[in-house]
Amino acid sequence: MRAFLGALAVGVMLVAGLAGPANAQAPETLPLHVEGIDTSTYPDVSVVVSVPRELVGKALTSKSFTVNEDGMDRPVEATAVPTDGLQVVLLLDTSGSMEGAPIAAAKDAAQSFLDAMPDSVDVAVVSFNDTPEVRTPFTTDATQAENALSGIETGRDTALYDALAAGAALFKGEENDRRILVVLSDGGDTASSVTLEDAIDVISAADLGFYVVELESPENDSASLQRLVAATGGQVVAAEDPEALAAVFDEVASKIVNQYELHYTSEATGEATLDIVAAADGVIAAASTLVPLPDITPVTTHAPEPAPTMTVIEVLPPSLRRGSVVSVGFLESTTALWLGSLAVFLGLLGALLFLGAGRGESKRFVSRAVKHRLGESRGGMLAGVAAWVTSWAERVVDRGGVASSITRLLEQAGIQLRPGELVVVAFAGALAAAVVAMLVSNGWTALLVGVLVLFGVWMWMRRQAAKRQKAFAEQLPDLLQLVSSSIRSGFGMMQAMDAVSREMPSPAGVEFQRVKTEVQLGRNLNDSLTAMAGRVSSEDFQWVVEAIQIHNEVGGDLADILDSVLGTVRDRIRVRRRIHTLSAEGRMSGLVLAALPFVLVIALFFFSPGYLDVLVTTHIGRLLVAVGLTLMAIGALWIRRITALRF
Repeated sequence: MRAFLGALAVGVMLVAGLAGPANAQAPETLPLHVEGIDTSTYPDVSVVVSVPRELVGKALTSKSFTVNEDGMDRPVEATAVPTDGLQVVLLLDTSGSMEGAPIAAAKDAAQSFLDAMPDSVDVAVVSFNDTPEVRTPFTTDATQAENALSGIETGRDTALYDALAAGAALFKGEENDRRILVVLSDGGDTASSVTLEDAIDVISAADLGFYVVELESPENDSASLQRLVAATGGQVVAAEDPEALAAVFDEVASKIVNQYELHYTSEATGEATLDIVAAADGVIAAASTLVPLPDITPVTTHAPEPAPTMTVIEVLPPSLRRGSVVSVGFLESTTALWLGSLAVFLGLLGALLFLGAGRGESKRFVSRAVKHRLGESRGGMLAGVAAWVTSWAERVVDRGGVASSITRLLEQAGIQLRPGELVVVAFAGALAAAVVAMLVSNGWTALLVGVLVLFGVWMWMRRQAAKRQKAFAEQLPDLLQLVSSSIRSGFGMMQAMDAVSREMPSPAGVEFQRVKTEVQLGRNLNDSLTAMAGRVSSEDFQWVVEAIQIHNEVGGDLADILDSVLGTVRDRIRVRRRIHTLSAEGRMSGLVLAALPFVLVIALFFFSPGYLDVLVTTHIGRLLVAVGLTLMAIGALWIRRITALRF
C-alpha cells in the first residue's frame, strides 16, 4: 500500500510539473518579419513575410501559416517568393574607422552573405570611403563578386549618402524585379555631396528593400540611420562588435532569400490588426501589425481597381545601442539571472543566520566570523557556516521526529553521516539542481527537479542499504562457520567476534568490530547483537542472535547450536537463489516493458524529429505524458511486488 501511495504521489508531482500552465513549456516564439503588404486588389490582400533561419528548410506550405484579421482566422494560400529577378547591391564602408579587425570581419561576413545568395541572383558590390567605387556591376558569377572583396582597402572619410545614391542608381530591369540594397557602415556621413533628404528621395523612388547593418562604434550616427530606414521602410540590424557581423549578415541573407507571399481575402475595412503565425516541426514564428484597408464594404464577386499601393511595415522596434538610457537587455541576460539567483541565495542564508537560529546563537556566529577575520579563529568562515547549518538541520529533524528513521537508514546503508549532515547535503543538491533547471526552463520544472533530486537521494540510500544487506546475507554462512570453529577451538564469544572482525570483509567485519567496541565500552552483548541484527536487516542473523541469547540463559554447546543454524541458513540461501532464478523472466519482462517507451521516444527523436512535439508543446500532450509516466511507475511497482517472493 505504501508503494502504491508513493507511486501516486510521484504521478501527482509529474502532473503538476509537466501539465502545468499551457504556456509554461511552450517553445519560444521567434520574430516573423513583414516585408510588405499589397492591398491593390482588395479584398484580396497579399502579405510578404521573411521567416527566421530556424524555419529555413522546413518545407513550409499553406498549412504552416495562420492569418488572423481582427480576431478572425482567414483561409490563407502561401507560396515561396522565387529568387528569379532578384537584384542585390552590397555597400561596404571602407573608411579609415574600419581599418584592422572591422574590415577583416566585414569581408568574411560579406563573403558568407554572397555564398548564401542563389545562383540566379544578380549581385553588385560597391565600396565607399570619401567616394563610392563600384567594385563589380550586377553579375550572377559568384567568383567575380567574391574577387571584388579581395582588393578592398581602408582609408579617408565616409560618404555614406553618396554611396546610397550610387547603389540605388545601379538597379535595372523590369518594374516587378525585386530590388534589395544592403549597406554596412560603422560611422556617420562626413564627406557626401548629397544630403540625407536626397538619399531618402533616391531610395524611395527606386522602390527598394533596404537593410542597414550598423557596426557600433564611437563614430556612429544612429539617429540618422533610424530616420533613413523609417522614411524608406527599411530595417536596421545592429552588430555590437566585428565578431557579430557574420551572424548579422546571415540573418539579412535569410530575410532576403527566404520569403513567402501570403494571399487571403479580407473582410475588414479601415485599419485592421493582422496576426501572422508560421509553425513547423515545433518552431514557431509570429508577427502582428496594422494593415490600412479601404474604407468600403468588401465585394468578393468583383474586385475594385484602386491605385496600386504598397505599404512596407517594420514589425520589430530598432535595436537599442549599448549605453542607451532605455536599454534593459542586460536584465534579460543569463548573467543577470545568475546574479539574481546568487542574491536570493545570500538573502536566504542571511535570514537563516540572523532569524532562524535565535538571537544568542546569531551573535555567537557573528563573533566567530569576526574572530576569523582577525586571525583569532582556527576554522574558516565556510566551515563555520557549514557547522551552523548542520546544527540547525539536526534540531529541525529532531523536532520533526524523523531523526531516528534517518539514522536507521544511514546505518543500514553504511553511510558515515549524521542526519543533519545528510539533510544539508540532500537539500543543497536539490537547490543546485533546481537553480540550473530554472535557468533553462521555468519555476514548475525547477520545483519538480528539486523534488526528484530529494527522491533520488532517498532511493539511492535504500539501494545502498539493500546492497549491504545482500552482501551480509552472502557472508553469513562463512561468518557462522568461523565463529563455530573458533568456539570449538576453545575461544570465547568475544575472541570469536574479534576473529570475525579481523578476517571478514565489510560489512560483516565492520559490524562485528562495532559490536566488540560497544561491549568493551560497557554495553550488554545481547543488546549489541540485537542492534546489529536491526542494522543488517537479516532474518537469518536474527535467529543467530536468538540462539546466542538462549545459550546464555540455559547453557549448552553453542558450537552445535550455531552449526544447526548454519545448516538452516544454507538451505534458505539455496532456496532463495532458486527462486531468484525462476523469477528472472518476470523481472526481465518488467525491465523491458519499463524501458521500451523511453527507447521508442529516443528512436523517434532521431529518426523523426518533431513527431512527438505535440506531447511537449500542448497542454493535453503534457497531461498524457504525466498520466503515462504515473501508470508506468505503478506497473513497475506491481511487477516488483509480484517477483519479490517472501518465505
